[in-house]
Formats: sequence, structure tokens, C-alpha cells
Amino acid sequence: MIIFAFLFIAMALLNIFFPAFGWYLRYGWMVKGDSEPSDAYLLMSRISSIVVLIVFLFVVLPNF
Repeated sequence: MIIFAFLFIAMALLNIFFPAFGWYLRYGWMVKGDSEPSDAYLLMSRISSIVVLIVFLFVVLPNF
């Protein structure tokens, strides 16, 4: 369970600081040529990662 918590926190922090990396892993390989994620996508990805991380820290971690 501790490994799951560590991986979850690491993935959330990665998505907060480098949201374009997640976009390239999910969508970037499907697009021919140069394509970049929109600013709105990057912002919403960061916001959702922050919210999920906060919920995780307050709901899941106290139950360890």
C-alpha cells in the first residue's frame, strides 16, 4: 500500500510540474507532425492534479 501511495504522489507531482509530458504519452504519439497541447489543457491538467493530490492526502493517507 505504501508503494501505491508513493507512486500516486509521484505521478501527481509529475503531472503538476510537467503536464505536457502526460499529453505526449496519451495523445502526442497519435498526431503526425508538430503538435502541442493547448494552454487550457495544460491548466486543467495541473488544476485537476492538484485537487486529486489534496483529496488523496486528506482521505487516503490518514487511513494508513
